[in-house]
Amino acid sequence: MPAFYRTYRPSSFSEIVGQDHIVRTLKNSIQADRIGHAYLFTGPRGTGKTTLARLLAKAANCTERNGAEPCGKCVNCTLISEGRSLDLIEFDAATHTQVEKMRDILETVPTPPASGRYKIYIIDEAHMLTTGAWNAFLKTLEEPPAHAVFILATTAFHKVPETIISRCQRFDLTRFPVKDIVMKLSRIAKTEKLQINDDALRLIALAAEGGMRDAESLLSQVATLQESPITEEDAALVLGMTSQAKLAHFAQLLASADLKGSLAYVRELSDNGENFTAFMPSFLRYLRILLLVSISIETAEADLEPLTRERREEILSIAASLSTARIISIIGLFRVAEIDMKNSSITELPIEIAVVKSLADVVRPAAPVRELKHEEEEEEEVAIKEVEEDEEEEKEDIVVETPTPVQPSTTQADAEPETVSVPDKVVVPEGKTFSLVDVQDRWREVLREATRVNASLTLALSNATPKSVVGNKITIAVRFPFHRDRLADHVNALTLAQAFDTIFEAKTKISVIVETKEEQAGNPLVSQALSMMGGEVV
Repeated sequence: MPAFYRTYRPSSFSEIVGQDHIVRTLKNSIQADRIGHAYLFTGPRGTGKTTLARLLAKAANCTERNGAEPCGKCVNCTLISEGRSLDLIEFDAATHTQVEKMRDILETVPTPPASGRYKIYIIDEAHMLTTGAWNAFLKTLEEPPAHAVFILATTAFHKVPETIISRCQRFDLTRFPVKDIVMKLSRIAKTEKLQINDDALRLIALAAEGGMRDAESLLSQVATLQESPITEEDAALVLGMTSQAKLAHFAQLLASADLKGSLAYVRELSDNGENFTAFMPSFLRYLRILLLVSISIETAEADLEPLTRERREEILSIAASLSTARIISIIGLFRVAEIDMKNSSITELPIEIAVVKSLADVVRPAAPVRELKHEEEEEEEVAIKEVEEDEEEEKEDIVVETPTPVQPSTTQADAEPETVSVPDKVVVPEGKTFSLVDVQDRWREVLREATRVNASLTLALSNATPKSVVGNKITIAVRFPFHRDRLADHVNALTLAQAFDTIFEAKTKISVIVETKEEQAGNPLVSQALSMMGGEVV
């Protein structure tokens, strides 16, 4: 099977995907017949520098071009396409760095073109030239003949001398967005009648890291599987990468605070021969998308666009269950794990440490030894007893004091008896009144107080919002039933109530409800997701 990057190299400006600003500028200069004498194309490998240079050369010498587009059929176009044109000289500076080689090339510059209007020199990897070669080239570049056009291509712009840069028209090529690479790969797959799903194409695009040529080469490699169709897992196996499904599953386990499941999954990946060196960068990219989604859908639009509908819904669902601060914390821990993996004799150990640290504030690990179960039951009974005692104390709203009566003195019979005023009761103040606005304004204070007493409430409270205040009864809403169940737990409810009591200096009662479909649809994050994908809350 021929290499796709050779077969599908653009033969016209209209076939180029991306780099629109550069293509538009070059086409305008060609149409206006204002071709410069020197160009400098810079950018990462595989972004189309040499392709643009050859198209510019073909358009400059085409005798039948349509606007700025070369016809591809005239003598000059045919000779250039077949690599037989005497008017196009390509020079690889990576293998010919010596000044003597450059002088040999420059000696041909004064000679007029053989058949075209211009004699065009493409110098690839120009930054590899020696100082002597640059100096020799500079003399020609200062006063070039009218028929000479020099096109320099380099991946290391900073190594090109300023004296050269100042005499060239500079164009900076950027990495291709994932969506543009997927679009080109999809077109190639359709032409080649290659059955491959969208998730596999996106994985290839990610592996190419913005290089179209690399993406096309990887597609050629994956196409040798001859599967029908080629899935994301198939592509991941060939490329040595991690599939989106694995990343999503691992992120979901962390979002659900499933410590046991998360560690078991790391073990499963290790047993199945997962390449953790490739897994970690992929997972950090996935966490980055979650971070952007947690801020707003618009912020992550470029990353979500090339995903399939199922993958987008997956990411939005996970992001909805995590706060931005929590995602940042997880990213920090796994970045450290990625670094520590390089010096760890047990590859998965840094990942396991990151998992435990990321869930330490939301999960209390179970006792590792079954024989300790009776101790836990005793602790629970003591805790329940203490809670019941606290409740009994809270019910004592009235305190009655009965002082001991003072007996009259037997030695002072003629004196009047001493009288003492005895109050019937002392009433505890009912506390300050407050409204829903007050609760909303001081909500963060309440959260800090509650999680300070019980850190395991962090996850459940991260998406909770105050809904109403009636008297001293406060109703808060959560998105998921399991969060409601956790907050409605007797001990947790008391902790939350005490946090409100502390902040508002009043006795409060707490009610926890789950948001309705309509309320969830009114959430800004959910509303944007529904608008983007045309879905509904279920």
